[in-house]
Amino acid sequence: MLAVGTALVGLCQRFSLSPILGYLATGVLVGPSGAGWLPDGSTTRLLAELGVVLLMFTIGLEFSLPRLLGAKRLVLGLGGAQVVVTASLFGLAGMALGLMPTQAFLIGVALAMSSTAIGLKQLGEQMELQAPHGRVAIGILLFQDIAVVLVLVTMPILATDAAHLGWVLSLSLGKAFLVFLGLVLVGRWVLPPVLHWVASTRSLELFMLTALLMAVAAAGLSTHAGLSPTLGAFMAGMLLGETQFRHQIEADILPFRDLMLGLFFASIGMQVNLNVFSAQLGAVALTLFALVIAKPLILVPLVRAMKHINTDAWRSAISLAQGGEFGLLVVATALGLGVINTQIAQPLLAGIILSMLAAPIMLRFNQPLTAKLFSRGRGDETLPAESCIAEASRDLRQHVIICGYGRLGQNLLRILTDEGIAVTALDLDPERVRQAAAADEPVMYGNAAQPGVLRAAGIERARALAITLGDAAVAERIVSHARNLGLELPILALSTRGRYDEALIAAGATVFPESLESSLAFARQMLVVLGIAPSQVEMRLNEIRTQDYAPLRAFFHSTEGEKSVAQALDFPEQNRSVLLTEDHFATGRRAQELGLQQLGVELVDVRRDAIQVPGRLLDTRLRAGDVLVLKGENEAVERAIARLTEGG
Repeated sequence: MLAVGTALVGLCQRFSLSPILGYLATGVLVGPSGAGWLPDGSTTRLLAELGVVLLMFTIGLEFSLPRLLGAKRLVLGLGGAQVVVTASLFGLAGMALGLMPTQAFLIGVALAMSSTAIGLKQLGEQMELQAPHGRVAIGILLFQDIAVVLVLVTMPILATDAAHLGWVLSLSLGKAFLVFLGLVLVGRWVLPPVLHWVASTRSLELFMLTALLMAVAAAGLSTHAGLSPTLGAFMAGMLLGETQFRHQIEADILPFRDLMLGLFFASIGMQVNLNVFSAQLGAVALTLFALVIAKPLILVPLVRAMKHINTDAWRSAISLAQGGEFGLLVVATALGLGVINTQIAQPLLAGIILSMLAAPIMLRFNQPLTAKLFSRGRGDETLPAESCIAEASRDLRQHVIICGYGRLGQNLLRILTDEGIAVTALDLDPERVRQAAAADEPVMYGNAAQPGVLRAAGIERARALAITLGDAAVAERIVSHARNLGLELPILALSTRGRYDEALIAAGATVFPESLESSLAFARQMLVVLGIAPSQVEMRLNEIRTQDYAPLRAFFHSTEGEKSVAQALDFPEQNRSVLLTEDHFATGRRAQELGLQQLGVELVDVRRDAIQVPGRLLDTRLRAGDVLVLKGENEAVERAIARLTEGG
């Protein structure tokens, strides 16, 4: 079974498909309707349910109420409207076809869901996440992730007798409040010292076990209270998401979550009977029609109501025209609770899976499909496409192309224009482009990561290319496209993450390290204020530049907040100081005996009795009270500290 799953997931990766499809196919092939290797038993379902619990736990870790409220118009407004309107219309259609209200509601919710895994992955690979239709898709998918939590929590309640629904719902809300109160108390008073102690042991195994324990224990507490295990897992994740250990917990849980979710989707595939395509072909086709045709038609007017243009509305609708993993989850859970029977579930599962198979193709061609729907002469307020960019850039020669029109791009354009240099800029923010165009600035809407857009902007005739985008992956792709055209023009790329400098340089760009140059500019101003000659200041700063900013790439992390900033900027190195005591392994030994260089760590200097001695010159034995200053990458420094203190 593992061999089949590995082969099918690998095949999906080869053709840029979601691995979820590989797991589903595995379930079909090895389940009861296939080879029969995977039994449909209680153990299989328990492990599959554990995958859903870990999924809800990680969603809770990523849940941010302030971020949600900050994007309330897109997420709560448009996302909420999409789920409510789509689920309601599909639910009414289901009731018209003879379904019970509870069945119709859950099926409507399942069909309203789209695939987060497929959508975000494909749009990200196409560099469309920051495009208007990409932001719309992200907002709607984010609300769907939140909505499915509420649906999963209430599904056991909906499965009860409708006559007692009000009482059961009230009781469940009371229990949920008590469970949440208990988790808050534990999360505030018990977990922080426990997690700090576990982290201080520096045992990755113990931390991983603790993370798993917290997720499963919260689910167990919720189950014991008569509630859904997913509710407890989500609440626990939400509380732990506010701690400094959030990222490490998520990293530890992730492999278990993905493996158990793989089994969950395989268990869904087990429930698909291939005979459904002959016995209930009409129902499968109806499900597919609802997902691929009806759902986009419902979404387009909702997006238009939020003041988006027609093309953006259709591209976002096509991007979400599929069923999703959460839709499968809702159908499978409803089947397990007995809300729907196999005859209803089979065509739903088959239709959702077929739509997910078609999703990568529709996402890949969302722009051509939209272009087929709208001709350019219909008066739609579509922003300039490649031909319009080419028309606007037709007379430009020896100009500079600026990719990205944020603050840096705008300032650069103004300075170059003042110097009499021809400039054109490309950006993906339609509102910014509209405002700039209204001010008669040479800015056009276009994705610079697409070779056709670069050619349309006249890159073959350009004098230089400036990439002011903060996304290093996009910048590298732009540089590669320019070099693949055989052009030797200068390319200056902004780098906000030191880790990607080498990749940008290898691609053929000159890198401008923003954060490091800001440090030099601040230091220059300070030295001038102190009365040091400007020529001497410039000499010192140029010396640092010739060393590839090496003296600035490592620094001491005094707080968790500063450490998180360093991680966000991807500084590969750091400085750490270690105070030796009598019981430390390094005490009484020479620095050369410790093998720090083999660990990739440099002993910068040693401070002894307030005297600084360079590490490479220290030839005496280390003493208690010595302060050793180490320099290296984070993991290497951690290993070096362990050797200094414990001899590991």
